[in-house]
Amino acid sequence: MKLEASSRAFASTPVLVLGVGLIAAAVQHWAPASGAIRVLRAVPADREFRTRIGPSDYPRVAWDHDDLAVHFSKPACSVVSQYWSIDEFVYSVMPPQYVTGVSESAYRERISNVYAHVVKHKPVVASDPERVLHLNPDLILVSDSARADFTALVRSTGTPIFRMHTMFTKLEDVAESIRLIGYLTGQDAAAEAEYKRFQRAVERARRRRPASMKPPRILGLGGRYSYGSETLFHDIVRTLGGINVGAEGGLRGYENINNEQILHWNPEWIVAGADFGKENEQLSRLLADPAISLTQAAKNGRIVILDYRVFLPMSPFTRLLLEELGDRLYGN
Repeated sequence: MKLEASSRAFASTPVLVLGVGLIAAAVQHWAPASGAIRVLRAVPADREFRTRIGPSDYPRVAWDHDDLAVHFSKPACSVVSQYWSIDEFVYSVMPPQYVTGVSESAYRERISNVYAHVVKHKPVVASDPERVLHLNPDLILVSDSARADFTALVRSTGTPIFRMHTMFTKLEDVAESIRLIGYLTGQDAAAEAEYKRFQRAVERARRRRPASMKPPRILGLGGRYSYGSETLFHDIVRTLGGINVGAEGGLRGYENINNEQILHWNPEWIVAGADFGKENEQLSRLLADPAISLTQAAKNGRIVILDYRVFLPMSPFTRLLLEELGDRLYGN
């Protein structure tokens, strides 16, 4: 689960990061009032910023991560996404034929939850500004980590481009971003349905641990890195009633760990990702590690290897991790 595709660019290899961005916990209530400016959520904790949207009627306006107003005269029929997790947000709320551009990751079957859509509809890969602008899209969605020159070029043409926060550390940030995509594209009803679906998964996760069972101590692994506080993995583990061993050990964000730490922490459960069909190979590699092999997790057969398409998402598909990890931990 990428569990957060690190801010180091997920575009190349499936970096297992999960929610490293520093995001404030404060999330404002969604207010349907027409005509008023609404605050959806707080984003980076290191500066004052709010994602704001305007009236529900058209023309609409929303202020992006750069606090720039982006105007929309009508619902979008051609949307370009330039980031892997935004691909998954867009396909979750829009008719797939309306998605005309995607990130390169969308075409990578082993990590893409939208692969079936892109193979069928063949949107362009949105890495080339000229190619993207040739599509004459109604809206381009990019991550807050997108190249500044690309964003500036698109803005100079008058094409609506919206930079959105993508390094989530709270499940509620993911949920509110579903609604944000609905507002930006005009797919409000579909977004609300997806939002409720996501929230049902979150509520079920909160009820999974039996009251008589002590919280399981869980270590998430992405190679030699683990997930501390201020990561989406941390919020997922807490929601499932567990203890994030990395955060318990003092990690903050996505940090490197060593054998001594793993042995000292002695997790009851270890969770990691692998390519589909390669789960047993990944399990064998972990069990061959001298530190991991001595943990309670290894001795009790509690190392969970999940398909990257379950383990990586920071999008509406994060519900897959909530469901699958809950099944592995509790089976209820």
